[in-house]
Amino acid sequence: MSDQNYANHAHRPVPTVIGFACWIVAVVGFTAMGRGYPWGPKMAWAGVLFCLLVLLSIGRTYTTKLQDRVILLEERLRASALLTPDQQRRFSQLSAKQVAALRFASDAEFATLFEQAVSGNMKPDAIKRAVRDWRPDPHRT
Repeated sequence: MSDQNYANHAHRPVPTVIGFACWIVAVVGFTAMGRGYPWGPKMAWAGVLFCLLVLLSIGRTYTTKLQDRVILLEERLRASALLTPDQQRRFSQLSAKQVAALRFASDAEFATLFEQAVSGNMKPDAIKRAVRDWRPDPHRT
């Protein structure tokens, strides 16, 4: 991911634009159907179907992105209580997926597993497999 700055910081929700275009297709289709055009129903229902698919996609994507942000915040807060100041400075060396994997480690093994993850550049799956005392996450979306 490139560095963010003023010129490129704006969020452009492409799926929302696609969903709006599908909605326009549905409206045109329903209007055509109301006027008796034979292609109206197919166009209308195709627009509705694609709107629903885009809506489901947006819902899932935004939910998981928000969950990732919350996990990063929770684990940063947890790290501030469990890690030394030197380790806390190195916390930003972990990727978001590595931090998400560390959330399953118990407080007792968090610092050790953190060191292994940073020094060995462990993949998220390897971090999860290294957890001995699993800390469940029952609030996942």
